[in-house]
Amino acid sequence: GGHDLVAIGLLAIAGFSDWLDGFLARRWNQVSRLGVLLDPLADRLAIAVFVVALAARGVVPWAAVVLIVVRDVWLATTIPALRARGQWALPVTFIGKCATFGLLTSFPATFLTATVLQSFRLVSAGLLWISIAVYWWAGVGYIQQVHRLRREVAR
Repeated sequence: GGHDLVAIGLLAIAGFSDWLDGFLARRWNQVSRLGVLLDPLADRLAIAVFVVALAARGVVPWAAVVLIVVRDVWLATTIPALRARGQWALPVTFIGKCATFGLLTSFPATFLTATVLQSFRLVSAGLLWISIAVYWWAGVGYIQQVHRLRREVAR
């Protein structure tokens, strides 16, 4: 009902505001070291909260939660290696941005089709699973960046 539409709106606003924040920071050259560290962290936190909340409502399968959380935990294991090399975070890649955009778009779409536009549920489910696949693709790319960094520092 009405609460569902509010939740869908909040999910959509969160995703849009995240994109707008990054766009404006780059456009106005307001990028800071702290922002480079906190923005991906905020994205991971928002994604985790959204997917768990949607799974708790029965909107997305718990397998989606597991895949997203395992990927993020796997990437978190690289933090000590980065810190040992004087870095706080890896540069965000285009694939990483696409993955985050996909997830932050698929969550409200999945919720909307589960509650209101049920005839489009297959489309939103496809978007969710494609977004999770791209999220993992980006994760593998980030792990490869860490391995390259380790090899460069070892030389």
